Amino acid sequence: MTTSIQIATEQLIVFVLSDTDGLEVSGLADTFTVAISKNGGALQASAGVKAEIGSGWYSYELTAGETGTTGPLAIKVTGTGVTQQNLLYQVVGTVWAPGEGPNILTITEAAKVLRCAEDDGNMLMLLPLIDSYIKNATGHDWAADTSIRSEAKAAAQMLLVQWYENPAMTASGLTSLNFGLQAMLVQLESLALSYREFLGRNGAGGCVMPGVTIGDSVISVIGLIGLSGDQASSFETVITVDDQIQQISGSDLSVKWLRAFIQTPGEL
Repeated sequence: MTTSIQIATEQLIVFVLSDTDGLEVSGLADTFTVAISKNGGALQASAGVKAEIGSGWYSYELTAGETGTTGPLAIKVTGTGVTQQNLLYQVVGTVWAPGEGPNILTITEAAKVLRCAEDDGNMLMLLPLIDSYIKNATGHDWAADTSIRSEAKAAAQMLLVQWYENPAMTASGLTSLNFGLQAMLVQLESLALSYREFLGRNGAGGCVMPGVTIGDSVISVIGLIGLSGDQASSFETVITVDDQIQQISGSDLSVKWLRAFIQTPGEL
């Protein structure tokens, strides 16, 4: 049976070196030579650490790069006065890398919550899944906000801990979540209703925004399509006409989509 090695991990292997008579050869220290073939590729010089254990036994530590390709891993060991030693392993598994992001939780934030390494594959796999879950549950893509709300980060932290400790919960519905997380998602769903997407105009004047009323505050405006970043300076800060937001900039924003965060006087 071929021994399996997890992909992209450092792995210590041990072996015996003997002469043509089958007798163990001692005293080579690290002068023996190791060559690596990954998934049927040409043999390449090794890059890991070699050492002598004693009584003809030696060790070699495969690097993460040498175990970075799935498939058969062939190892040739040669040295002065020894017969060639041929070893075969099978590299298995999948490497999880960070997505393009951004995510609600940064990699550093997530690692601190779980007290794990920032390259933890299980954690990296969960970050985009958590973003998608919260987006579907609340109706707003919180990861896409220029400044991510603390409420969204709190919900993401709760989900991360639950799903990391019990992966089976990733397939569960809201009924399996604890009360604190349910309450946070309800709060985010309510906040999501305050976000309004609208189309700019060419020059100053009213832009259609159904549902807003005179006296509502315009907390923020960011560009979505054709624009990016903070666009608040181009619009009024308090709604002056029902169902409209006034563009005060004379620029042509007629083919630009924007998102405003609106709060009523009672929410301030």
